[in-house]
This record gives sequence, structure tokens and C-alpha cells, in this order.
Amino acid sequence: MGGIEQYLGVLEPEKDSFSFFDIDVRKVGQHSNIQLAEVKSRLFHQAWLDQPDADGNFPTNGDRFAAQEISKRRDTEGFTKKGFILQAIAAGWHHKSAAQLKELADKVGRDRILVMHGTIDNMITYPHAEVLVRELGGEEQGVTKYIFEERGHVLMLEERKEFTRLIVAFIEKTEAMKDRK
Repeated sequence: MGGIEQYLGVLEPEKDSFSFFDIDVRKVGQHSNIQLAEVKSRLFHQAWLDQPDADGNFPTNGDRFAAQEISKRRDTEGFTKKGFILQAIAAGWHHKSAAQLKELADKVGRDRILVMHGTIDNMITYPHAEVLVRELGGEEQGVTKYIFEERGHVLMLEERKEFTRLIVAFIEKTEAMKDRK
């Protein structure tokens, strides 16, 4: 049994098993630990995962994420197989052509577009961010780009304070634009 399953076992000792998409993780705990490690490595920078949990409730950020992930997967009403599969399909087919991006930027206004990206994102690699900014019209046309060095895919967790500050500032900027019209 893996560490996370042990943690869940302590929380609910009366349960015989914990469903993980119909996999009994008490019997194949190593499998779930391997899968969680793979997910964590795709989403986050290892240095962030190894840092102490910012809220202090878990030994590391990685432990917090793993516990949240298992908790999410145990929620059979909120996190269904169908929902997971549809999310995976949507992510895989999440393509916009250069023409579609230009049309979007024309309609929304380039000064209202913010692209944020981590340089070591293993889900959507950094060069995709550069292409996205360019196809939207580029910084010279008003697109705002913010790059997080040595960060992965889930910036709102890896850089909570800075991410929040940037989002709030961008909302204030766009609200001020609305007031000028």
C-alpha cells in the first residue's frame, strides 16, 4: 500500500478499499503511486513538488496535490469516468488555427488578452505559448505575455500569490478600459 492510500486508510479505517476508477488501490497501491507520480511530473516542476506545503497541512506540495487528486477521484458524482474522458478528448482536440486566433483577438481586443505560461510545462510546451502570442497578434499589438521561469502547467498553484496578483491587475486594467468607452 502506498503512502497516500495509508493516509486515506487512517481517515476512513472502516473502509475496505478506495475506488480509483474501479481499481482497488489498497490491493494495487503501487500502481496508483506510479500514476500519481506521472501526473505530478507532467503538471509541476519537481522543485515545487518537493517544497514544504505552503499551507502546512502536508509534508510537501506534492503530497498535498496527491491527496487532492485522490480525493477528487473518490468523488464519484463530481468526477465521473465520462467527465474525465470528455476532458481528455477536449484537451487533445483543443486546437485553434491561426485564422481562428486572429478572429478571436479582433473580436475581444488584443489589449484584453493575457497569455501566461511556465517554461517547463510538460503538458503544453513553452514554444506553444510563443506561437499563441504570435498568432493572437503579438505583444507589439497589445497582447500581454507573462512567463513563469522554471514553472510547469498549474501556475495558479505553483505561483499562487504572483498568479493572483497578475490576474487581479489584469482585471483592473480591463475594467478601466471599459470605463473609458
